[in-house]
Amino acid sequence: MLLRDRITNNLRKRARTSASLRGNGLVERLVRDLQCDRTDVLRVFRELRTEGILVCDDWLRDEPLSKVTVHLPEESNPTADIWRDVLEHAAKVKDEYAALEPLAEVMEGFHSSEMSRLLNGLISLKQDQECLHNTPRFEVSARYLLGSSKLLDTLPTASLRQFGIDVSRFPTFPGYVMVAGPPDPRVVVLVENPHAFERAIDVLGTDRAAWVCTYGYGLSLKYSQHGEQLAAILESRMPPRTLVRKGSPPGWDILLRHDRVCFWGDLDLEGLAIFERLRKYNQNIMLSGLYQPMVDYLREGGGHPYCKAVGKVGQVPNSYGDDIQPLAVLCREQAVDQEFVSESQISKWWDAELKI
Repeated sequence: MLLRDRITNNLRKRARTSASLRGNGLVERLVRDLQCDRTDVLRVFRELRTEGILVCDDWLRDEPLSKVTVHLPEESNPTADIWRDVLEHAAKVKDEYAALEPLAEVMEGFHSSEMSRLLNGLISLKQDQECLHNTPRFEVSARYLLGSSKLLDTLPTASLRQFGIDVSRFPTFPGYVMVAGPPDPRVVVLVENPHAFERAIDVLGTDRAAWVCTYGYGLSLKYSQHGEQLAAILESRMPPRTLVRKGSPPGWDILLRHDRVCFWGDLDLEGLAIFERLRKYNQNIMLSGLYQPMVDYLREGGGHPYCKAVGKVGQVPNSYGDDIQPLAVLCREQAVDQEFVSESQISKWWDAELKI
């Protein structure tokens, strides 16, 4: 690579982090970074100054002494150029597909022919999306976007929406639930995480409750997604695929119409947000008494912070109802997962009321 190219690349990298560069000592910094001769750097600076690429109010011959502004053209992105050509070639009128230009950021590795087929798939999906409502997203993606079940989740949602595709029409997973309990349960408990569900149904005496939990369509479902899936099932208003884990509980519609439907999840900001999503579609859903040991633990000074080590980075306060605002305040800084509740506590609190 020519020394000029090495210098301009270095200057471009520096300019990304600062609107202007400190001119005093800039030559020496380049000499050190690029292991080159000072005379050669000054020669390139003279060229860049003459061309208006380096702008400085105070020069000593070819060396800048005050703040330097760098005016370099944007680096060429071959993938973006090819994608733009595909869009322009297909457009019948100017800017017809301008909303899709940002998709170039995930196009690396695609040939122009594959980009053309992807564009055709997006056009067809836009036309067909209404009749595909509630079709799982991975299925829609595979059918319309190059046979890839993951591609629709990878493309920028904002650009697709601007183009006219409403991705929210398509759930991210099919509705699967596990259920356990008698045909005439005293209470229905919606459980956020499968492990807590399994422990609850094995505790003596809890067979008088109906227990409900979502499970994944594959082993890739993340721990934090089970509660979101539970909320998505209610939001879709479509009967889920049901697996009876234990006992002979009633059907899904009967379970949701029960006089006492409760939710038991993690006592953290995300868990409370899931509860709010659930009761938008069933105003009678309450927080289970199984939260009580978790509430007591936080009030005693227990719990963990919202950090990477516990998988809770990014959780922020949401909009909560007045009735659970005290819980939101309680778990604002410290949280506790539902697996903290012991089997003896499950036995005690499965049919109790939560006392906030």
